[in-house]
Amino acid sequence: MIERRAPAKLNLGLEILRRRADGYHEIETIFVPLRLADHVALGRAVAGTGIRLVVRGAAELPADRSNLVWRAAELACAALGAPADLCIELEKRVPIAAGLGGGSSDAAATVLALETLFAAALPGNRRREIALELGADVPFFLDPRPALGRGVGEQLEPLSGVPEMHWLLVAFPFPISTAQAYAEAARELTLPRSPTSIGALLGASGLLASPRNDLEASAVRRHPEIQEARRALERSGALATGMSGSGPTVFGRFADEQAARQAADRVEVPAGARTIATSSPGSASAESKEESGWGVAKR
Repeated sequence: MIERRAPAKLNLGLEILRRRADGYHEIETIFVPLRLADHVALGRAVAGTGIRLVVRGAAELPADRSNLVWRAAELACAALGAPADLCIELEKRVPIAAGLGGGSSDAAATVLALETLFAAALPGNRRREIALELGADVPFFLDPRPALGRGVGEQLEPLSGVPEMHWLLVAFPFPISTAQAYAEAARELTLPRSPTSIGALLGASGLLASPRNDLEASAVRRHPEIQEARRALERSGALATGMSGSGPTVFGRFADEQAARQAADRVEVPAGARTIATSSPGSASAESKEESGWGVAKR
């Protein structure tokens, strides 16, 4: 079996610049990968048996072709000229439909694992084409490191000098539709508009100011507990807070691991929410480190 970690991500700020003719929105955002991660394991199955997907840790997630992992396997196998006779195991640790990119990361990990399994590398442009076909966030997870994202999020510019950072996440039991979030935000904004200097939010000291997220206002109107969670993190000593992507997950950046863990123990979050303490590797780290006990959820 080939095993790969599938890290979550945070969007540190998100600005909508314009709506494209195809219905998608061009944005500017900062991506950082997290050490909180799902795990994908896959191996060859008996010829002619097709794909068998087993999902653990998320009973509500389908284990059929509607799962992004399944579709990623089909596309990658077709591009590699390999039979899609596979046994795939997906262990979920990243909250679902939470603005953390879990499904997109699972898909990217599947593509990369299949290249290893069949000892064949896809041309870089074909790998990116498959990733973008699967979702706007998927290209980031092919090489997850701090980056400025433009276009629909697929135009990536690595950011240098970003330090390791420590986070406390507040995850909610309800999902938010990404398509609906963008549609509602776009109705309230004057588009098109020029990009700002969102990339300047990150420097040698990391994120110190709470970034703007154009998707947050409509999310808060539907779910005021998102704003409540941000305020709770601020009261617990967060250096900066925000909502990741289309939400609903809220993040707080803390000075170090101890501060994040202490905040996890004392922060009062809205009913039904849970906290997750984790960290993000800096620019100098090519991959997220596996650290025992780090990136675990507290209910």
